[in-house]
Amino acid sequence: MRRVVVLGLAALALAGCSQSEPETEATLEQASSAPATSVAASDAPRITPTTTLDVSIAGGEVTPVDQRLEGTVGEEILVTVSSDAEDEIHVHSVPEHSFPVAVGDDQQFRFTVDVPGSVDIELHEADVTVATVLVRP
Repeated sequence: MRRVVVLGLAALALAGCSQSEPETEATLEQASSAPATSVAASDAPRITPTTTLDVSIAGGEVTPVDQRLEGTVGEEILVTVSSDAEDEIHVHSVPEHSFPVAVGDDQQFRFTVDVPGSVDIELHEADVTVATVLVRP
């Protein structure tokens, strides 16, 4: 009987280890208070984003404005920004994300959303909602 209990506990311990979440770069930020950073093009491994958004800030004009997108909980969203001015992207999701935008082209910001719902992606300094993502379960 003791051998059965020991083997059962060992099996449970191994099963618990195999249930862990795989590590990816998809979530750049785990807490809303921690600053997020852009992802370097050479970082690996890459996963294919399910939702992509291209943003341009040029001469005080922002495009797009209030674009509608769809995504899925836990799948990566990729925002690519080309900008002639510094700004900050705020993602109003769970967890929340913030990304500093520098002057430059093709800056990439990757994140995931843990809770379904409507998620606004805003530029702080420009005071513009560039997109709203309907995140489905």
